[in-house]
Amino acid sequence: MNMGLLRSRRVVAPMLHLLGSMGVAALVSVLVFVVWYPSPYASLTAGVSLFLLLVSVDVVLGPTLTAVAADPAKPAKVFRRDLAVIVALQLAGLAYGLYNISLGRPVYLAFEVDRMRVVTAAEVDESTLPEALPEFRTLPWSGPKLIAAVRPTKPDEVLRSIDLALAGIDISMLPSQWRDYASQKDAILRVARPATELQSHYPDAGPGLANVAAKVGKSPTELRFLPVIARNSNTVAVIDPANAGVVGFLPFDGFF
Repeated sequence: MNMGLLRSRRVVAPMLHLLGSMGVAALVSVLVFVVWYPSPYASLTAGVSLFLLLVSVDVVLGPTLTAVAADPAKPAKVFRRDLAVIVALQLAGLAYGLYNISLGRPVYLAFEVDRMRVVTAAEVDESTLPEALPEFRTLPWSGPKLIAAVRPTKPDEVLRSIDLALAGIDISMLPSQWRDYASQKDAILRVARPATELQSHYPDAGPGLANVAAKVGKSPTELRFLPVIARNSNTVAVIDPANAGVVGFLPFDGFF
């Protein structure tokens, strides 16, 4: 084989592997940030950090190993075998990383008593899904859905919910308590606070609130808000009182 081609292997092979890895990372980013973690949920949960970890392994480690394996003195057959092993390991790592990202994906934005909570797939015990209403027995894969989590009313369920709460499992993580969001409109509007309170407490919330209001054709004084509990951020959900729908998010702590 031409020695010039063999020597160029040290440069060309890692470069081609890097370009291929970057292409795969771009495709994965669409799945993660458009389908599983639509804005703003990537920043509210661990989506960004998990993706960066995955990309660092996929884009950096694979081409680096290829550069190590691309010894010009190595026969082409042996190099192809080594490259196949590297790609197989890289794909296995990618699959494992995607699996973990899928576990952390937000599945519901749940109204819970007097707040909203981002519920991830990992926080739901799938063995309890049969306890849910039929429409909630499968966790969504196309981004979080709006639901309401109602308090239990039966004495034994109340005691069980207290025990679970002490263990860090809130009612929004219990499929048996999930209900259609619209069915709880009145309860949501009873506890949602006027957006004017948010602006009074955080003067710099004014521009963001005005932007949200403009998108839905409302005045900021008409809107309400609820605090959002999420893993990585203090956020409020802006509520349209016409239907209790969530029309936007603002990066402020709503517990004041």
